[in-house]
Amino acid sequence: MAEKISLTQQLIEIGAACGETAGILDIPYLRTAHQRRQRILEAVGSAAIDGRSTTPERLFAWLSDIPIQAQPNLGAEGYAAEFFRVLAQPEPSGALAREAYDLAAVARSRSARDPLAAAAVLFRGRDMVTPASRAVFDAFIADRLAKAARRALGNARTVRAAVETVYQVLGKARATSHVHGIAELLFAGHPLSFASAAKIFRISRLAARTHLIRLERDGLAELATRRKTGLIYIARDGLMTFAQTGPSPAPRASARLSVTTGRPLSADERAHLNAVSDDVAGRMADLDRTLARLKAAYPG
Repeated sequence: MAEKISLTQQLIEIGAACGETAGILDIPYLRTAHQRRQRILEAVGSAAIDGRSTTPERLFAWLSDIPIQAQPNLGAEGYAAEFFRVLAQPEPSGALAREAYDLAAVARSRSARDPLAAAAVLFRGRDMVTPASRAVFDAFIADRLAKAARRALGNARTVRAAVETVYQVLGKARATSHVHGIAELLFAGHPLSFASAAKIFRISRLAARTHLIRLERDGLAELATRRKTGLIYIARDGLMTFAQTGPSPAPRASARLSVTTGRPLSADERAHLNAVSDDVAGRMADLDRTLARLKAAYPG
């Protein structure tokens, strides 16, 4: 029989996982890339709890204006996207955010600002909080937090390993080649087509096509849509996949993406990522403007 982990042990594990995650994401670029993926995953999970099932890939596609095949759960992506918007902008700027903000304020005021007690008030009701129910609730929340911390740590390792793989695979490319910037934008969470890559990096459509096909060939990118025209590429990051066909031979770099500890980023690569972080963040802000359509697409 497995030994039951105490609440204190779980809290220690949560702290250790969060500390290691912060250490892995010690570059703004990596933190932004990781946070975007985590928000997508959490939004999908929240929508599923409300009976609106979708997948991280479909939500990513919906947020990024990537054409997706209609399914019976039509509308779940818009519902999950509202959660994503609240997670990305926690200030009470929308109806759902204001409601959550007000509920959290009431819970904090009734619990002497104790986070776990506030959660108990929020989910169990003020009159139901007793020493016994509090103990059960504490154990439940600690278990969920520990699992979430482990998932976040695993995802952080995967994202960092994927970025390390990018520099390893593209190590022989010219430093002035736009293939580096294209890969960095993809791994930050920005989908690219031949046309959009050409426009963003001010290169010819042929050059953009050459770079994206190279990234796909090297196992760093994949197609998010199989349409004959308007092909759109996303990063093959080891967390989400848009593969729509059966098993196929693994790309050259695919195995490396599952490795959690690879060749560390060099000082030059770290400095480069720090330098491009603001630019990438600006590109991502342009993409996030698609969330403005939530009011019209999903008013309630």
